[in-house]
Amino acid sequence: MASLGKKLMLVTGERITTQSQLQTFDVETYDGHDLATRECTLTRWLAMLGANQGIGFETAKNVLLGSPNFHVILSSRKLASGEEAVQKLSAEAGIQGTVSSIQIDVTDDKSVDEAAKKVAADYGRLDILVNNAGIVSLANTPSREKYREVLNTNVVGALSMTETFLDLLRKSSEPRIVFVSSSVGSITQAADPTSKYYSDNGFEYRSSKAAMNMLLVLYHNRLQKEGIKVLGADPGLCATNFTGNAAALLSRGAATPAQGGDRVATVAKGEKDADVGHVLGEYGISPW
Repeated sequence: MASLGKKLMLVTGERITTQSQLQTFDVETYDGHDLATRECTLTRWLAMLGANQGIGFETAKNVLLGSPNFHVILSSRKLASGEEAVQKLSAEAGIQGTVSSIQIDVTDDKSVDEAAKKVAADYGRLDILVNNAGIVSLANTPSREKYREVLNTNVVGALSMTETFLDLLRKSSEPRIVFVSSSVGSITQAADPTSKYYSDNGFEYRSSKAAMNMLLVLYHNRLQKEGIKVLGADPGLCATNFTGNAAALLSRGAATPAQGGDRVATVAKGEKDADVGHVLGEYGISPW
């Protein structure tokens, strides 16, 4: 167990797609990011879902490199993936904080409930929850099946995690909830023909991020009187396996996973608290 002086961060997140879907999606219109982060703090306890690769992993690394005052809990659907990520992070040069893993399937109520019980038993509280777990369907033609699947994970899953871990967050002296969002979920930009995010693709994923933004606003409205800070983090288009050919994306100006992780980490660590209740991205506050 990490020392009781640390902030505890829980990060959730993972992404699922298929190569055939990637081939039909215009990545210029997709602001990709890793969906697996949750935060909590004992040093501070920070929990991250799906942080075993990509932006989630880089977010955790950024937090752990920057301060000894964080313990990051990496969440993944498969415990082995989380444990592998813990080993990789622990072997990184310069790591100051501590890290552990936990199994969570955000679409399984029992899994979420059991994870909350374990965090309560092991740490007694949660300081930061990073809602980054999610999946994506990149097919051009929307389908009822994919809509249900994507929104169940990305929206209902984020709601489930937030509601289940709220009591643990209330035990923190400085609680924070971070929803990892995306510019492709901005209705303002989706409706603007001059925006690079103007497109008729990505129905399921983009709708889920717009809905997540509403969750962010409603939780901010509800919880601000309790002193619980609620923010969104937009890592931007990043060159990860999740968003397609990483090398091709880099050549087109996409950010590296480390840069995307840095954008999420700054929000998770409280460096953007002046803009609580908003989504923070590369260019400041993102439009709804």
